[in-house]
Amino acid sequence: MPAVILDACGTLNLYTSGQFVPILTALHNEWYLPAAVEKESRQYRQPDPDDPEKLIVVPIDLIPAIDGGILTRCDCQSDEETELYVQLAARIGDDGESMGLAIAKCRGWSVLTDDKKARKIAMELGVGVLATTEVMKQWSEIVKPNAAELSAALKAIERFANYTPGSGAANFDWWVASIQTDKA
Repeated sequence: MPAVILDACGTLNLYTSGQFVPILTALHNEWYLPAAVEKESRQYRQPDPDDPEKLIVVPIDLIPAIDGGILTRCDCQSDEETELYVQLAARIGDDGESMGLAIAKCRGWSVLTDDKKARKIAMELGVGVLATTEVMKQWSEIVKPNAAELSAALKAIERFANYTPGSGAANFDWWVASIQTDKA
């Protein structure tokens, strides 16, 4: 099974889909959560029970995925990882992405990130990169949710994680078509 590091935006995107554990389970990767990413991934937006049009901030609960063995915590373990982490933090300016990239580079793992700067640096480092659009498409091909369920998961990511893929993103046309399937 390939090992994949989640960064904060990737964690938030998948979590807000409402399908976090099913997505991670279906893709059969070894999923890792760096300590710095866990610190950054504390909350997300959901509809206010009193006014569904209004969004409120609520805590993210990653414990079911961690306790279920689906998501594993990780941290820098070697001097090489720590040194690269420090170098990347100075360059990127984000602890979670920097730690994730350092660990992925040193251990030969991939990262899930949608951050343009982190993706560029990952490519420079020779680190494999996944995007939210790729993960969601893979999940849909494996699980085969109906059109309304798929659309709802993608719309939730857009609304609650404030993520919309750019037109150059992998599987952009699939994403747009999948969201619009329930509008016909």
